Amino acid sequence: MVSIDRNLCNSCGICVAICPRRILRLGEESVEVIDQALCMACGHCKAVCPKDAPGFTVGNEDFEPLSPKEKILSPSDFLHFIRRRRSIRQYQEKSVDKEKLAMIVQAGRYSPTGGNRQACEFTVISGRKTLDEVCTLSIRQLLSEARVIREAFDRHERFKEPVPEEYFSKKVLPAVWERIGRAWEDGQDQLLYHAPSLILIHVNEGSATTGIIDAGIASMNMLHMAETLGLGTCYIAFLVWAVQGSKALGTFLQLPVCNRLHVAFAVGYPKVKYFRLVARQPAKLTCLGES
Repeated sequence: MVSIDRNLCNSCGICVAICPRRILRLGEESVEVIDQALCMACGHCKAVCPKDAPGFTVGNEDFEPLSPKEKILSPSDFLHFIRRRRSIRQYQEKSVDKEKLAMIVQAGRYSPTGGNRQACEFTVISGRKTLDEVCTLSIRQLLSEARVIREAFDRHERFKEPVPEEYFSKKVLPAVWERIGRAWEDGQDQLLYHAPSLILIHVNEGSATTGIIDAGIASMNMLHMAETLGLGTCYIAFLVWAVQGSKALGTFLQLPVCNRLHVAFAVGYPKVKYFRLVARQPAKLTCLGES
């Protein structure tokens, strides 16, 4: 909840104009709060106030002064930084410091969320003993799904039975999952790539209207933080799918029953050094209105 310190407020009105919910107004002595219930504690009012008059019941200590402008990366340097990150599939046999993992989670914590609901929850898993069990349960579920998909297309070929629409985008995946399964039997981890850590982002479906978007935004900030820490990362979508179909895997990961897993990514020290930036196809761009 927000409050205005009348002894500090100079009634400049900057906060009134910037409030997303329009719950502030100029009063006779200072800015006033019209409706506390609508406040989403975004902190815009406090961030723009030259007198630091707005205050919040929770999180006031987080409103640190902005860094000097010269500390901000130039546009070209920032684009270069974005392009240096690659999905890492070979990791050193070296654990990741807890302090670095905590910094990665902090980057996710400070990410923007719809309505400032901050509903993202994070699970950090470290140590190959636990991660090996994650692999075992995940691969078991993926192989089960592979059989179901193969059987559906087989019945379609033999009996012309319709194939569920969601299977068409996964038609080539049974072969991939079976390869991962064979490799796992041979001691090769082609799911998590022998990474020493894994981070999950999950959201209580009843606490956010933009959960999947919030998790995606948080994850990209977290991956960039990992890059600054000398760590490599790789999204593991197959694990997300496996959790959706396996109650045993969700239980092992201690995911709350009401939460939906949106993102999983491996974390570790890269085993290979890269010398070139990422290349991409030209952007599919549509421009409307005046240029």
